[in-house]
Amino acid sequence: MKIAITGHTKGIGKACVDLFDHECIGFSRSNGFDIDKSITSIVRASKDCDVFINNAFNYHSQIKMFQEMFNAWQNDSTKTIINVGSRTKYYPVGGTNSPDYTREKRALHDVVESALFYSKKKCRVITINPGYVDTEMTKGKTAPMLSATKIAETIKWCMDQPQEVEIGEISIWVT
Repeated sequence: MKIAITGHTKGIGKACVDLFDHECIGFSRSNGFDIDKSITSIVRASKDCDVFINNAFNYHSQIKMFQEMFNAWQNDSTKTIINVGSRTKYYPVGGTNSPDYTREKRALHDVVESALFYSKKKCRVITINPGYVDTEMTKGKTAPMLSATKIAETIKWCMDQPQEVEIGEISIWVT
């Protein structure tokens, strides 16, 4: 299995690369990919992959990345797109995170849901909605947090399901 992943050098993305026993192709600023400006080249470089993990967050870019990958893969039943969403979509705008972050994660959810239910897609589309994850993004927060490794394990579990099994969406957080 060949996996493409955005934001592969920190946090959840790095935990995925470290955990997976598969070839991983990473796209991050550290290796010359600005998620905002590199969407077309990332999609092109991912065409031979089996799984695309849409992890890097940079406001509208995560939504655009999903749309481009979905357009490229929607008719291929061997492909899987995994989006890293957020539990923040359940809360009032600005309630737990910045208002822009909450809006963007809700918008990602809406775009993915539309693809799931209103298209004749063949690829699998999965969204993981973690609560707070212990990464650079959450420095200074005092809420209970999951480890990035726990999210990577959840992503791996989803990937390991038979191709005809679509998880759809999982929300995971510390109680």
